[in-house]
Amino acid sequence: MVDKNIYIVQGEINAVVGAIKRNARWSTHTHLDEERDPLLHSFSLLKEVLNNITELSEIEPNVFLRPFLEVIRSEDTTGPITGLALTSVNKFLSYALIDPSHEGTAEGMENMADAVTHARFVGTDHASDEVVLMKILQVLRTLLLTPVGAHLTNESVCEIMQSCFRICFEMRLSELLRKSAEHTLVDMVQLLFTRLPQFKEEPKSYMGTNMKKLKMRAGGMSESSKWKKQKRSPRPPRHVTKVSPGPEQPAASASNTTGNGVTFIDAPSPSSSGSSENVSSAVSPATDSGLELSSQTTSKEDLTDLDQVASLGLNAGIPSCEAKVTENQNQPELQEGKIQSASVESIPEVLEECTSVAEHSDSASVHDMDYVNPRGVRFTQSSQKEGAALVPYGLPCIRELFRFLISLTNPHDRHNSEVMIHMGLQLLTVALESAPIANCQPLLGLVKEELCRHLFQLLSVERLNLYATSLRVCFLLFESMREHLKFQLEMYVKKLMEIITVENPKMPYEMKEMALEAIVQLWRIPSFVTELYINYDCDYYCANLFEELTKLLSKNAFPVSGQLYTVHLLSLEALLTVIDSTEAHCQAKVLSNIHQQEKEVVKSSPETMSSTKETSNNNERVLSEGKSSSAVSEPAGACPPTSGCLMADHMKEGCMELEGGSEAAEKSIPRKPTRFSCILPSPQELMQIKKKKKLLITGTEQFNQKPKKGIQFLQEKNLLATPIDNNEVARWLRENPRLDKKMIGEFVSDRKNIDLLESFVGTFSFQGLRLDEALRLYLEAFRLPGEAPVIQRLLEAFTEHWRKSNGSPFANSDACFALAYAVIMLNTDQHNHNVRKQNVPMTLEEFRKNLKGVNGGKDFEQDILEDMYHAIKNDEIVMPEEQTGLVKENYIWNVLLHRGATDEGIFLHVPPGSYDHDLFTMTWGPTIAALSYVFDKSLEETIIQKAISGFRKCAMISAHYGLSDVFDNLIISLCKFTALSSESIENLPTVFGSNPKAHIAAKTVFHLAHRHGDILREGWKNIMEAMLQLFRAELLPKAMVEVEDFVDPNGKIYLQREETPSNRGESTVLSFVSWLTLSGTEQSGMRGPSTETQEAKRTALECIKQCDPEKLITESKFLQLESLQELMKALISVTPDEETYDEEDAAFCLEMLLRIVLENRDRVTCVWQTVRDHLYHLCVHAVEFCFLVERAVVGLLRLAIRLLRREEISAQVLLSLRILLMMKPNVLSRVSHEVAYGLHELLKTNAANIHSGDDWYTLFTLLECIGSGVKPPAALQVTARADNDTGAQSDSEVSSSYHPSDMSLDRGYTSDSEVYADHGKPGKMHRSVTDVDVMNSGWLVVSSQWASAPRSRSLTSPIQWDGGGNRGKKVKLLG
Repeated sequence: MVDKNIYIVQGEINAVVGAIKRNARWSTHTHLDEERDPLLHSFSLLKEVLNNITELSEIEPNVFLRPFLEVIRSEDTTGPITGLALTSVNKFLSYALIDPSHEGTAEGMENMADAVTHARFVGTDHASDEVVLMKILQVLRTLLLTPVGAHLTNESVCEIMQSCFRICFEMRLSELLRKSAEHTLVDMVQLLFTRLPQFKEEPKSYMGTNMKKLKMRAGGMSESSKWKKQKRSPRPPRHVTKVSPGPEQPAASASNTTGNGVTFIDAPSPSSSGSSENVSSAVSPATDSGLELSSQTTSKEDLTDLDQVASLGLNAGIPSCEAKVTENQNQPELQEGKIQSASVESIPEVLEECTSVAEHSDSASVHDMDYVNPRGVRFTQSSQKEGAALVPYGLPCIRELFRFLISLTNPHDRHNSEVMIHMGLQLLTVALESAPIANCQPLLGLVKEELCRHLFQLLSVERLNLYATSLRVCFLLFESMREHLKFQLEMYVKKLMEIITVENPKMPYEMKEMALEAIVQLWRIPSFVTELYINYDCDYYCANLFEELTKLLSKNAFPVSGQLYTVHLLSLEALLTVIDSTEAHCQAKVLSNIHQQEKEVVKSSPETMSSTKETSNNNERVLSEGKSSSAVSEPAGACPPTSGCLMADHMKEGCMELEGGSEAAEKSIPRKPTRFSCILPSPQELMQIKKKKKLLITGTEQFNQKPKKGIQFLQEKNLLATPIDNNEVARWLRENPRLDKKMIGEFVSDRKNIDLLESFVGTFSFQGLRLDEALRLYLEAFRLPGEAPVIQRLLEAFTEHWRKSNGSPFANSDACFALAYAVIMLNTDQHNHNVRKQNVPMTLEEFRKNLKGVNGGKDFEQDILEDMYHAIKNDEIVMPEEQTGLVKENYIWNVLLHRGATDEGIFLHVPPGSYDHDLFTMTWGPTIAALSYVFDKSLEETIIQKAISGFRKCAMISAHYGLSDVFDNLIISLCKFTALSSESIENLPTVFGSNPKAHIAAKTVFHLAHRHGDILREGWKNIMEAMLQLFRAELLPKAMVEVEDFVDPNGKIYLQREETPSNRGESTVLSFVSWLTLSGTEQSGMRGPSTETQEAKRTALECIKQCDPEKLITESKFLQLESLQELMKALISVTPDEETYDEEDAAFCLEMLLRIVLENRDRVTCVWQTVRDHLYHLCVHAVEFCFLVERAVVGLLRLAIRLLRREEISAQVLLSLRILLMMKPNVLSRVSHEVAYGLHELLKTNAANIHSGDDWYTLFTLLECIGSGVKPPAALQVTARADNDTGAQSDSEVSSSYHPSDMSLDRGYTSDSEVYADHGKPGKMHRSVTDVDVMNSGWLVVSSQWASAPRSRSLTSPIQWDGGGNRGKKVKLLG
């Protein structure tokens, strides 16, 4: 059975042959003779061949491709016919008719690439010509992107790329075609760079000897005059002139003598190097149309490559290529043809490039000789007839392409139009996205130098599209390669900061916004911020990038106008990225701890674990196998691939074995910066470095004013040795970039510092440098002073060191000195404006003449002098202080590259999460300030949520690291936004209820307090203040204002007592009068709250319910002790310490305090002292009875009842009941009812826990006092009374003063046991029942009141007691 592919080829032959015949008949009205027409003849031969085979693979690809390629190359075919042939070739490629494993495939691909890139055809009209160009693009794309494309050589790939670039940059072509070329290039770049890891680097030795540099050159030709001139360019005889889409070289002329344009493939001319001069004359028209661009080579060097202009592949339409070329050379360009022909190169010289095919084929390096293609077929040298293998493309063409793309982005090159720069940037973006360029040394060098340089220059252009694309490329660079670009990154960040801060009205707002976005994007890279901190802030001679950026961002988050713009939110976002990542790391640590614990639990059943693991692994294996097999089984070339990236993946499979080895070798151990003791220094070490850095900066500033003073300062701070160590100082002068070069010059040239000068010169490495090069390096390190003796001193030291380094050339050191001096004089003569005004600059002859016989009576070598002369003439030695403009830029850039090459350029990568604590301590302040500001000013729901989420994350981090100051600060900031502290009580429910922001803030405060209460300290005060406000405004849940009571029949009373007329006294009358006098409308307003107010209050209550303030009390048992103590302090602080206070507030706080103590029964011993002091203060200091005293007494008894069961505290609790006996008798008598009920309850429940006689004694004395009006024992009373006269005293004073024995104790408080020791003996406690004056004791009055209102006294009952009616008034208390 015949292979279907043969029919496909036959079908294509018929299509093309038919078209050629129709065309001939139409133009000449005669039948073409197949035998005589070479094109038709080759097709008829192919038909014969195909008829005799059954499998297409039996013949070499070249056999069935050749006739089609001849049509493509032929200049006598019209566009449509060439187009048909191109379509056929494209079909062969996309149908995978060419077997990649066939030994002739490589040659076939070469021919195809050559034919298509040099396609020629007779132009018809503009549109049809573009169709053909479009087809050329299509074939080139398919060729490179199908598996057979892997056989192309470096030259072919470069040529293919160049054809696409040429179409891309030809502005006369339609936009559609140019854009298609652009898309094709994107795919090609994607393919080449995705394949980058599959290529091995050429060994250096081979690179140097055999590899001739590929050259692509950019340039452009737009002037219409040239266009016209070239349209009339004469044509050699048998070739028709062209209606070309561009002004261009004659299609036929292939020699390097072309007068009107350089043809564009370099032929194998080994003698190329010498003939640069004649070439440059030969190609003048091209050179003025477009400057050749190559990295830093001068045009002279570039031109050397042009003289191998091809005699090889340009017009290969006719096999006898050489014969044709000679014919062209002999034909002067005289005749003009009528019709014109078109070709890709006919598009004006936009790029010039490429190397000889033949020469490259020699350069097969050892491992390239045996190439294993993606299908696993091994190619060896013998695979080709001629014996020299066609080496598949690899690193050289990628390097060349990369270099060319970088050269396109140079904004200082006048030939690079905006379109070209943009295109270059876009393709670089694709390249960087596709490949890990950092692993490839030759490309990395280009990135460090030219690419970064061009990108930074582009950051100052005004075109936003270029600016934005540059930022994008920069991001890709620093994301993947920052470890190689330490100082470049520093420069980039500084540039961005400059753009953000500069107050330039011309600078568009978008530029600032984009710069900020770029910073945010960088900050989001995991551990990028930490790396900034480690590598710059903790480096003596780098800027404090992290610190400065944080300051800048926090400042930028505060809008000056009060209006929030994107810039402010972006700044906040950048600050939050640090918080986000830190928080994520903290969460991860928490989770991993939990996992650890779980693992330990699970360890008990290891068998089950291992079996499940195995099954999961098997599943994974099956999955991955399924994936790979499906990928392989897909016919790789059955259809044109969709993208370069996918194609590269197809090709990768063949190279997998190769890669494994190289990757292992690549993982080198990271180098350690000299300033650190280990790869990851401790935070303490970093603090030391930062301290030292501060001192160094101060020392540097002092040195820049007075060198001696600076050195002295550094010696005082022990940063430089005392006595002075010249080597150390010299090193410091060399490595500190902040020093003023002028001051360095003055300091080292001082006569007193001769030794230092020697050490300073010794820090330079002059080995192998020519004298003028060494001098240039030397003079860049300081500013040469103007006085002759000083210059002499500096030069003598220099020449001595240079001679030693270079094995003492020249006759003696005087000769060397004279030459160095002559170089400086020459520099002044050539470049100093004042000198040039008066004299004509020195010529080379004069320079030689001046130095005649100076070399110890002989002459210096003339070649050396000539080289020196030209070096100085072309490139001035500019003193550091005098540089401006581009010279200064170049100098700064060179210094940067030089520093990057030393150990200073080591950039540490750190694992995510290291140093989070340090970073957080530095950023939390600005971040919380910015969050507060944005939360306050913003009205957008999303932004408010973002701010709150920021607060929560900060809280989580501070809790994780136990930073209570941060947490307190945060709570205090949030409390301000709850509006609870600022509003008056009357308005509070309304204001709070109708303010959604206040709700969010309140919920957040309570949520954080519940969750991270452990680390709250100062913040408790603010939370308690807010609770009090809620209490006053009656917004707290019912359970929180209800408290236990012994006397009330319900066992509970409300802390918020309703005001009754009896309580308020005359205020009722007043309110009645005011009500009468109100006008109708106001009166209706007074009658009841409006619906809005009710609604607001309902919302407020709902919100507070969600906040769950009661949880603070119930959950207090889980708080750390320190936090619990702070919480209790906050509650105690709301006590009658001031002159006036609100009694209910104090009662509310007291109740909360008591509930917290009861919740913490398990550790009550730790807090008992505090509570007891507080209760003592309230009870004993009360001069008259009031609600607060009543609550304190009830509280003390409640504590006693609950705590007596706890052995460890029961003795202290019983002792504390003595506080009741210390109260003023008149006050005690007023609470006797509560005490009686309390003691009854206590004895009923806890009698069994009272073991000592003394405790029983206390209880009975108490019962006696309240039951029969006995006065409390005088021993306790007298001292307390005495206190009344002394005015207010602190608890400690009071407590020490009621010692009968007047023992002066060192510590300020009497413990319960001491009180007990002094007063516990029955003999000491006088029972003074007899001298009780019944009237004074008020006992009968009390009892009569009780009689009148037995059992039913509620708080609101109108009994007129001495302090009972004090609700609402401010009560004066002592103490």
